[in-house]
Amino acid sequence: MCYSVAQMQRKKYLTAVREGYAQEIIDQLYEDWQKSQREDSENDVNTPMAYLNGFDHPKLFCLHNESRLIADRMTWGLIPSWVKDRHQANEIRNKTLNARGESIFEKPAFQIAVRERRCLIFVDGFYEYLHFKRKTFPHFIQHIEADQPLIFGGIWDEWVDQETAEIVRSTSIVTTEANPFMRNIHNNPKANGARMPLILDPKDIDQWMNAKADHEIKELIKPMPNNQLKAHTVIRNLNKNVSAEAILEEFVYPELFVQGTLF
Repeated sequence: MCYSVAQMQRKKYLTAVREGYAQEIIDQLYEDWQKSQREDSENDVNTPMAYLNGFDHPKLFCLHNESRLIADRMTWGLIPSWVKDRHQANEIRNKTLNARGESIFEKPAFQIAVRERRCLIFVDGFYEYLHFKRKTFPHFIQHIEADQPLIFGGIWDEWVDQETAEIVRSTSIVTTEANPFMRNIHNNPKANGARMPLILDPKDIDQWMNAKADHEIKELIKPMPNNQLKAHTVIRNLNKNVSAEAILEEFVYPELFVQGTLF
């Protein structure tokens, strides 16, 4: 699964799509993105972008189509448009941080969004926990080339709170079965199989954003190739009181190593 991510270097996320979009679009997106960050900063100053916990429902930076490509911030935990009230919204968004790719076209919360409202979520990396001898060891997973972002396939929706008239845009990260690399890390014995986020190849961005047929979308929901990720262990104390540098820095757990080799 994917319940925590890092979103630090926003500008590189936009340059990552440079090959697919005109320079003036990239420039406008970056301006929109910076503006949304400034508008949210007063309410979001205590959120460390190096560690965003989905169950805190932070706002993730996303790109989506709405007559044109838009940079936006969306609450993590999708609230479908048909939700009746705030109570139901709060209940469902804890269950929609991820959208399981194998059943996404059948689930009521996701089936409209996956066909009509897909988005891109650019992250520096994400966190997963390895289980070993009744302990958990957090890992930070990133692109094999550390300066490259990971591009998650996401879906989004728009919900109107009938009591306040507030319009809430929210998102869910699509997931797939894990590749061999991630199976070595996401080994929770209570999980229903190892999972990982849907990580898109840049060449597939246009298809993910603009596909009309179900089969065109489904063929992209697959694990990332095994040789494109790397990971290192990090401290367990991942919270708002820890600096970004301390969160992302490698932390070695001796108990994971036997004669210098993991396990």
